[in-house]
Amino acid sequence: METSFGHVSLIRPARGVDKQRSKEPGVEPDRTHGSFRPVIDRWTVVPWFVLGLAAVTWLNLFRPVFHLAAVIADSLAHGAPVTARHLHSDFFAFWPAGHIAATAEAARIYDPAWFAAWSTAQFGPGLPSYMQYFYPPPSLLTTLPLLPFGPAAGLLAWTLLISLPCIPLLRRAGAPWPVIAAGLLSAASLTGISIGEFGPIAGSAFIAALMAVSRRPDVAGGLFGLISLKPQAGLLGPVVLVARGEWRGLAVGIAVTAALAAAVTLVAGPAIWPAFLRQGMAVAHAHLIAPFPSVYETSGVSVFWMARSLGAPVGLAGLCQGVSALAASIWCWHAWRRKEADPVARAALTVCLTLLVTPYAYANDMTGLSVMVAWLAWRRGGPGVADALLWLWPALGPVIARVLHVEIAPLVILLGALRAARAPGGIGTPAPACYPAPI
Repeated sequence: METSFGHVSLIRPARGVDKQRSKEPGVEPDRTHGSFRPVIDRWTVVPWFVLGLAAVTWLNLFRPVFHLAAVIADSLAHGAPVTARHLHSDFFAFWPAGHIAATAEAARIYDPAWFAAWSTAQFGPGLPSYMQYFYPPPSLLTTLPLLPFGPAAGLLAWTLLISLPCIPLLRRAGAPWPVIAAGLLSAASLTGISIGEFGPIAGSAFIAALMAVSRRPDVAGGLFGLISLKPQAGLLGPVVLVARGEWRGLAVGIAVTAALAAAVTLVAGPAIWPAFLRQGMAVAHAHLIAPFPSVYETSGVSVFWMARSLGAPVGLAGLCQGVSALAASIWCWHAWRRKEADPVARAALTVCLTLLVTPYAYANDMTGLSVMVAWLAWRRGGPGVADALLWLWPALGPVIARVLHVEIAPLVILLGALRAARAPGGIGTPAPACYPAPI
């Protein structure tokens, strides 16, 4: 591809697999085998060296995971209290929500002052002011398994709930074991597990749904419906199903979503909905538009927060987010209209585009992207510099945001989308060669 830097390519030719294609044009290469041998040449020695140093930020993420394990072990073995002073985790929002949801006061979950007082009575002082529950009512269903447990056993149960199902979901999607390991050990996954968030399981479920669209659209629709428990994680699911004309899958997804809404209404009472619309959404909106950089925004990866970090007012940031969402949806639509596209490359593209649709996206929500980056690298025979950057970004991005007060994650996610689009045998979407060296 001709650029001002000469003849370069955005994607390096895959070793082994593409050689077979070039020698035997009529033979479709085996895409199930690969490796993680890094691709290094004179153009990429310096970037690899820099990323090698930056990998310290990934290694540092093991510390909160080990600390989480130590808190659980100490609590179960010696009865040590689980408090926000000892652990930074959104578990302190989910455990109270689960215990309140089945009571007559369920609707008060969305009252910030009441919820904070209830939580403080259980865990003691020290809860961050932003530790509120403002998820949509169906999300309360995910917290009900915590009802039988106290804080210590509940913390263990919650950690297993958001992590262990990732393995069968990704296996169902067809991901090789090394890819699953790379995904679950990624910076995004480690972050999600350590802070008790949905990112790992939501990303894995979304990948399983995308990979099932062509083979089992009803299963895909059901998984998309379940992802409505964390709706921003699967916003492009309906676009995918409509683009493919999978009306049965769409119907299943709508039915599952409706069933979840009905179930939470039965459990928490109909008052839960007006409480969410009146108070929950107000808290969520205040959370979204807080001045950058607040504690949680430095871990954000959305276009909205990127615009805010660059000084944009709320209205302009919202416009930027709207344009990004529309462009990502159109790109997704065209990608899924193509019948001959490679399913792995197309799923990788869709995972990236989903992060560009929602204004609520954090580093732990990049778990699905980390899995797909690893999957494409595995099939190419080795990761490139861009693969390492994408895989490490959930660890690097918050550091950069805190130091420079600038959020640039959407640009990195766009790089992932372009690479997925240009993957060998990908979706045929043109993407520019925007780097002076093969990455």
